[in-house]
Amino acid sequence: MRFENLIAQDSLPQLCSVADRLRRIANDSPDALGPGGLRLLDDLLEAAAAAEQSIALQRARIRFLESLSVTDELTTLLNRRGFETELSRALARARRMDEKGLLLLCDLNHFKAVNDTYGHQAGDAMLRTVAKALRRSTRESDYVARVGGDEFAVIMTHTSITESEFLARKLSRLINGLSVPWQDTLLSVSASFGMANYDRRSQPETLIFLADQDLYRNKRPQLVSSGG
Repeated sequence: MRFENLIAQDSLPQLCSVADRLRRIANDSPDALGPGGLRLLDDLLEAAAAAEQSIALQRARIRFLESLSVTDELTTLLNRRGFETELSRALARARRMDEKGLLLLCDLNHFKAVNDTYGHQAGDAMLRTVAKALRRSTRESDYVARVGGDEFAVIMTHTSITESEFLARKLSRLINGLSVPWQDTLLSVSASFGMANYDRRSQPETLIFLADQDLYRNKRPQLVSSGG
């Protein structure tokens, strides 16, 4: 089989096998290969290097495409699909390790009014500001996602009820204290939060429902902008 065919078939293991056989021949009989054999070995090594580079590029592209499938393009947070994946993993860990944690939902109040009054670019700026604040103010073990147009979620893993609720209140104060400079105006961020604790018995759909119900109870009118 020609080396080009091996590369085309992504058959690096076969290339390595051929290289091993040639090395053994060269070690046992240094003169056995001759000029033609040495050229063949050079070609083989070149082909193997090309195959390794090709495989590395393919794997990098696959990783990139996989990341796109679970990442929100605007905020670079997890998207809905990524959130559902990480929530399932968190609850699976909770069942295995008897862990506790918290699901926190965040919904921006009157976000449509921001888009209608100041334009979608202003709304996008607000979403990026909220996303950045949530990511910076959570732990590396937590997962932050944009699960809808103006809706965010935080999965706080391996956290006691007392600690998680303290962190949730801290995030609520932080987000509701944000202001987004936009042209000659400061857009004040207003958000409502809902939470639900989870343990080894929790199911994803029930957990989301409970957090969403808590969010609905906490919804209240808020101003969205103030003069700059």
